[in-house]
Amino acid sequence: MTTVMQAVHDYSRGQQPTLLTSTKRPAVRDSANDPSDLDGSYQAHIGLIFAQGDLAQMEKIAHQVRIDKSRLSGGVWKLFGFYEGVSNPPAGDHSTDAEWSAHIDDLKKWIAAYPGSATARIALAQAYIQYAWFARGSGYSNSVANSSWELFGQRIALAKATLIEAAHLKEKCPYWYEAMLIVALAEGWDKEQARELFDQATAFDSTYYHYYREYANFLLPKWHGEEGETQALAEEISSRLPDPDGSIVYFEIASLLACQCDKDRDSLDGMSWPKVKQGYAELIRLYGTSNLKANRFAYMSFLAGDRASAQSAFSTIGTDWNHVVWRSAANFYSARSWATSP
Repeated sequence: MTTVMQAVHDYSRGQQPTLLTSTKRPAVRDSANDPSDLDGSYQAHIGLIFAQGDLAQMEKIAHQVRIDKSRLSGGVWKLFGFYEGVSNPPAGDHSTDAEWSAHIDDLKKWIAAYPGSATARIALAQAYIQYAWFARGSGYSNSVANSSWELFGQRIALAKATLIEAAHLKEKCPYWYEAMLIVALAEGWDKEQARELFDQATAFDSTYYHYYREYANFLLPKWHGEEGETQALAEEISSRLPDPDGSIVYFEIASLLACQCDKDRDSLDGMSWPKVKQGYAELIRLYGTSNLKANRFAYMSFLAGDRASAQSAFSTIGTDWNHVVWRSAANFYSARSWATSP
């Protein structure tokens, strides 16, 4: 851990911190004219370029989205979408072990072709992380076999080692800290170390909102936190960041609490519903919305008992419900019926 924490501190050395100094934001392209700017479509677009072996184009895109901080509709950073698109085999969750091995080999070939590329190494690290969760599965910890836990630990260790390698490169990328935050959750780091990592990440770039979601996730009681810690983080960050960013981050953390993929844990307890609504309104104003964000807000409105807000969100969604948010069509249509009933 001494080596890891040294890398955490050294990673931003010589970098000028990115601070929120104005209300100007990157423009969101018209999704009707550019379908690849939609959340999901963009990831598929990146995955296709990688599958075609166009590594020069991959390098160019990664460099560009790091520089311009561009976003997809709904506010997701394209940089986040880029790594999502390249870190999984084409078959995604339905991939076989053979497909995962082939995909990791292809990422290693990228590193060989571009040894100075931080993008290639971080993509490999994120692939190891995804491959680790592939071994573990999505069930409760007591349902995971010992052999799966062993594979999980080995692959997370590979991810961490790859990130340490990437830390020595001249090229730096905000996603490095996000990947390390995921490693911290997977390994169950000490809370002080996790907070130190989070603080270094936000000092590197306070505008990259995905850091706040990753650390808020770490603090959930189902992982390594106690009741109320995620809510306290939301209050801390929303008061620290100027609006509209503070409000948007508050919404993002609330959506994490409300959508835990477990109806027994999903909750908005301890969160201000007016502040959640304000954050979502600011998100739409600046970046528009996406199917995922609209589904999350509809579900949150349902949990909050806000029929008017739910009606508006369901109007946006139509019948395009998100399985991760609702888990079943019955849940979706039951909530929609409640929202639209007289």
